[in-house]
Amino acid sequence: MTNDAEELLREGISRLAVDPGVPARLARRARQRNRRRRIAIRSAAAAGTAMVAAVAVITVIGAPQRSSSALRGQTIAYVTSRAQHALAAVAREKAIEVVHATARNAVFGFTMLNLALSKQPNPTGSAVLPGVLGNVRAQQMTTWFYRGLVLQEGFSAAGKLVFNSSIGTVTSPAGKQVLEGYGAAYPARTRWRTPLIGQDGPAPKLTCAHALPVPATSNFRATIAKALSCKLFALDGHQQVNGVNAIKLILKPPPGIPIRQTLWVDPSTYLPLRTSTSFLAAHRPASVLVNNYQWLPPTTANLAALRATVRHATIPPGFRKLPSAELPLAGMDTSGTIKP
Repeated sequence: MTNDAEELLREGISRLAVDPGVPARLARRARQRNRRRRIAIRSAAAAGTAMVAAVAVITVIGAPQRSSSALRGQTIAYVTSRAQHALAAVAREKAIEVVHATARNAVFGFTMLNLALSKQPNPTGSAVLPGVLGNVRAQQMTTWFYRGLVLQEGFSAAGKLVFNSSIGTVTSPAGKQVLEGYGAAYPARTRWRTPLIGQDGPAPKLTCAHALPVPATSNFRATIAKALSCKLFALDGHQQVNGVNAIKLILKPPPGIPIRQTLWVDPSTYLPLRTSTSFLAAHRPASVLVNNYQWLPPTTANLAALRATVRHATIPPGFRKLPSAELPLAGMDTSGTIKP
């Protein structure tokens, strides 16, 4: 997905490091090798046409929007404080979190990791397996987060399901509850079920350096809150986003970091509505990733929508199964676009 395999390794493991049971040794090795270039590829989550019916019935956390006149005189410190409290409240309420994303000059595909490397005492080389599922590409993706479940679905421009990828607790053939990565790539007629075992240490502490840019991982709430607390954003007025006169914040990236990012916050709930991240490149157009966020209380209707999504991500019989140590990670791919 990029010419720099170590960059992808660092990104891939970062997406997993927040989940229990995932090898931490790989995460440490990747961070040591390529900290400054950690932002090249971000996990994204996006909405497909097939999700419109399910999303239409969900209830969103929040209160009626305030008028724009009530927003005057706010400071970045005030907005940051309110947003952090709002994100903490969402965590306490155990909300269903949904991220819808699209990309320009990029698609969504897989980074393939070889988790067998984590079992070696002194692993060498890259854990990325280039070329595996490299032709599986989607133009939109949706990610659902709820109580340890991470479910991603990639869609074509017409709304056809291209892949699904999940991380969650499943029942093994022996009847035990285990954490696994599982899913299917439909064009490649390939499926996987990868046990996530072998963690040898706690996940690294979230720092200001690791909060850039705001990703769509299973700890994206904490990452957004950390980025705000680190004063990585500045106020830039207001802008209409999905019918809301949202508070607009602009990222202040450190020198040498080739990204630009805008964060929009709902003025009534102080929850993030959208991020737009541009990944700058010297010899090609910038790739732009847009994440739209929803924060859903676990109501009967919202849980039904989630269950419908899980049922939608079924794996047909007859698909080729990947080796048990191989784990595909879905994310944005800047190496090309889908050809007609």
